[in-house]
Amino acid sequence: MDKVIGMVETRSQLPKLLKRVANGERFIIAQRSKAKAVLLSPEEVETLEVMADKALIRELIEAKADIKAGRYRTFEDYFKEPRGKRS
Repeated sequence: MDKVIGMVETRSQLPKLLKRVANGERFIIAQRSKAKAVLLSPEEVETLEVMADKALIRELIEAKADIKAGRYRTFEDYFKEPRGKRS
């Protein structure tokens, strides 16, 4: 659950808050009883951005179905040299 903290507390406790965010906590920063910002980790921001990209989610679902159906090539197969091109 997110914790609501005030601006004054945020200013005075920022180093501590950053350590707690690194450990998975999130904070809603309020000013005059109104939410103004959210403090969360870069990894969490990235996850939210990926989840908001509907096209990317659709591609991931399709890729998972392709893998399950055996429609893929391994890294080694994809990048191995064609016959006759070896030194």
